[in-house]
Amino acid sequence: MRERVVRIEGEPKSNEIREKAARLIAKGHKTYTPTQAVIERAKGVYLWTVDGAKLLDFSSGVLVANLGHNNDYFEMKFQEYCREVPRNAYNMFTPLEIRAAERLIESLNSPKLQRVIWAASGSEGVIKAIWCAQHRYPDRPIMLATRGGFHGKKGLAGDVTGESSPNPNVRFISFPMCDYCDEVDPKDKGKEEVCRPKYEAELEELKRRYPGKICLLITEPYLGAKGSFHPPKWYLQLLNRWCEENDVVFILDEIQSCHGRTGEMYAFQKYGVQPDIIVLGKGIGNGEPVCAVVGRDDLIDSLDYGEGSDTFSGNPRACAAILATLDTFEKFPILENCRRASKVMEEGLNSLREEFDFVKFVRGEGLVWGVEMESDEIANEAVLRCYLQYKSGGLGLHMMGPLAGKVLRVAPPLVITEDEVRTGIELMRRAFREIERNRG
Repeated sequence: MRERVVRIEGEPKSNEIREKAARLIAKGHKTYTPTQAVIERAKGVYLWTVDGAKLLDFSSGVLVANLGHNNDYFEMKFQEYCREVPRNAYNMFTPLEIRAAERLIESLNSPKLQRVIWAASGSEGVIKAIWCAQHRYPDRPIMLATRGGFHGKKGLAGDVTGESSPNPNVRFISFPMCDYCDEVDPKDKGKEEVCRPKYEAELEELKRRYPGKICLLITEPYLGAKGSFHPPKWYLQLLNRWCEENDVVFILDEIQSCHGRTGEMYAFQKYGVQPDIIVLGKGIGNGEPVCAVVGRDDLIDSLDYGEGSDTFSGNPRACAAILATLDTFEKFPILENCRRASKVMEEGLNSLREEFDFVKFVRGEGLVWGVEMESDEIANEAVLRCYLQYKSGGLGLHMMGPLAGKVLRVAPPLVITEDEVRTGIELMRRAFREIERNRG
């Protein structure tokens, strides 16, 4: 059982807040992180704890603060848009909402992505996307999802997450996880001519078993929560093509990959696919709680008045955040910076893999990477030791708790500089050397 309260020597203010949190806030509200960092302020790619420790943020919250914390331009535009708008617009329209929808659809620049329905969280967005497909094709009960995906914890989003489902209408298909594959020669891993037949056979078998009954297929561009598995482009293109040929709704969950995370504004553009519905979240509002489901008009309009409404979806501040985020991407070379930083990150993380035998795999693209460690224990120790580097060098490294038990998620804000990436890599190196020394 993980400890309810983390105590770190030399952090009296943080320890006091950690103890109060244990009394007042459900532990189920947070995912476990061995640091339980207590952050007082943030700016750009840096965080400061209540005890004054400075940390480089390698988490972006949870792939949310793509533009960094308290980005001056974003905050200015956000406040401009928010000026004098109503606190809620459940039973009304605002010009802000219409502008947000127009500009979001324009930025997607896809003939299939024509209309939007808002949500307040990623899970809710996935649920609404599934509702749209189900209402459009009510006589098709079967839902396909890629094995190991994460689409949320609530309702239908939870049903299509993971590797098994309580929902009798969900079927899972395989997703490429080349590092774990022992079915082909190592030199052939990921090759289309070698691997595609396996996935085609799975899809055709499902088509044979459920003729005319498959409603939708939902996947992510890459498996984030499973440990950062990034497929070859041909895999997503195969799914897209199969859905088109069989009149199955292709839903792409870009909640964490959208708005520059992969080095392109949207991952579907990078992977060369055209989803029928796309779900956008996290970085779409740079920290404001907002999600957008964008799709074919016949799918989105399958929900009648009130069938997809809720209190906070599409609220004025959410729409302001969408507009301010798009403004910032248009004014500054965020994508170009991400691509430059990505090259430095890839080189640096692979240097750690070469130096330390307990670093097993490095996977990623853009500024979303997974560093797979030898064990859960080492992964958690690494997160803590990276954080504690501030005690010896004045700067620590903030990371999320390990994914899938033993995979470190490395996902800094997209505004991080190449030198800041190098600094983060060196903080990881120092922490890893401490682990190595302790192992004897």
